[in-house]
Amino acid sequence: SDPYDYGETYHRSYRGIGNLKGAKWESGLDNSPMYDDVVYDRISHQMLLADVGLMSLYVNDCRSLAEIASILGKTEVERELEERAAKYSVMLETLWDAASGLYLNRDLLTGEFSHRLSPTLFYPLLAKVPDQKQAERMMKEHLYDPQEFWGEFIMPSIARNDPAFKDNHYWRGRIWAPMNVLVYLGLRNYDLPEARKDMVERSENLLLKSWLGERHVYENYNAETGRGDDAGSWSDEFYHWGALLGFISLMDKGYVPSPQLPLKEDRR
Repeated sequence: SDPYDYGETYHRSYRGIGNLKGAKWESGLDNSPMYDDVVYDRISHQMLLADVGLMSLYVNDCRSLAEIASILGKTEVERELEERAAKYSVMLETLWDAASGLYLNRDLLTGEFSHRLSPTLFYPLLAKVPDQKQAERMMKEHLYDPQEFWGEFIMPSIARNDPAFKDNHYWRGRIWAPMNVLVYLGLRNYDLPEARKDMVERSENLLLKSWLGERHVYENYNAETGRGDDAGSWSDEFYHWGALLGFISLMDKGYVPSPQLPLKEDRR
């Protein structure tokens, strides 16, 4: 969170400046149970957690920016970005837990893996870090586990067997389209046709459930009922990124280009 010292103490605390709340908000996952027990370092202004999802997104960002740098002829920038991607890919691989068959966040104080499971733990697929066998284990042992992420509606923002799932509040169990689309893009990097097909169909079905009946596209959805309008859930009834649930299908059918296509290719 922003360490810049301004305003009164109360307002700084309320706004999440220089505290754990602010660090959680900066993750983009606000009240995710993944961060419930994380320690906040007031010196570095960071949560003391090696975060699988954030590291995966960083690796993917570096590679994408390197491609842009290449097109612009900025060879030194391209090389630096590729080196960063390679460095953090190696670090990300250290978060693979062979016993669990999944990448796990690691507590930087204790060195222990966290077993608060969320879809962000599938983001290494987006960064192309797992090999095919690892990816297959992630599908078989976790995506398709009805105690974790599988069900009529997928993917819950925390595993179904996590104590916080029953909260059904914001990032504590509800389904968010951005998570689905990032996992889908990761699936495209591997030979996982059934998982890819299921992600496309179940995401589309979730969107259409509310759209056909109510003409609403929700910010997030109940992972058990598929509804977006249950009381107290903090879900806007017409929110832009909810449409990503349908955009997944459009990409998969080739109606719109995937962002993974090389920029030098004709995208028409």
